[in-house]
Amino acid sequence: MSPELIEKKIDQLESELILLKRSLGLLQKNPKIALPKNGPYVQADIGIQQREFSGESGLSNLIFNPGLYGGLGIGYRYDRNFRFAFEYMQMNNSVSKIRPSVPLVVTDPILGPVGANGAQFDANGDIKLTSYTLNAFYDLNGFGHQRRFRPYLGAGVGLMTSTIKGLQPAFFPFIGVDRAVNTSNTQPTLNFQTGISYLANRNTEFYLGGMYTYTSTYLLQNTSFGTLMPNGSRNWTLKAGARYTF
Repeated sequence: MSPELIEKKIDQLESELILLKRSLGLLQKNPKIALPKNGPYVQADIGIQQREFSGESGLSNLIFNPGLYGGLGIGYRYDRNFRFAFEYMQMNNSVSKIRPSVPLVVTDPILGPVGANGAQFDANGDIKLTSYTLNAFYDLNGFGHQRRFRPYLGAGVGLMTSTIKGLQPAFFPFIGVDRAVNTSNTQPTLNFQTGISYLANRNTEFYLGGMYTYTSTYLLQNTSFGTLMPNGSRNWTLKAGARYTF
């Protein structure tokens, strides 16, 4: 048998083998890749977040309890990788501790004088952060079944408003001091996001992600304690949500 006939016979056997695998369901003709629909979309997410301490001047700082996060967004998917969104986000933290910039000598009934050497005191008050940002996202190529799992990266800029209600050392009411910070201020903000999306169908995605939000300083004027300028806000957020493309 000539080499040409041998090569032809091999090609024929390979073709028959492929047909046999297809008939047995062992070989897909065209493995399907699931892709999200392009166009306008809406999304909503919720989560938990932790705000880093906020310092002002000298030894003054605030320490926060973990808080809740909520967000809504309207966006547009340009193609399989790029999308943009206008997002509204709200975060709220109660204040756990406060350390004044000047020593406060407070007499505890049991411990005696406390408050020297930059001691921290329990605090009252809540701080709500509200932001409006324009964000850009890049969705990486997927993996898993039909490549439905897609990591993403994002960044955004906008404005964030800090609204402070009833901020004061917790002992103030007990010693008859009626002073608390109730004010608000708006400043530019940045955020950086990453996470992973799951494409349930062409229109619907679910996602789990993390976000870091940064605002440099706030200027709080005419408060009960004068003019304050804390070093902004820095929040770490873990969130989960859903996205629907029309």
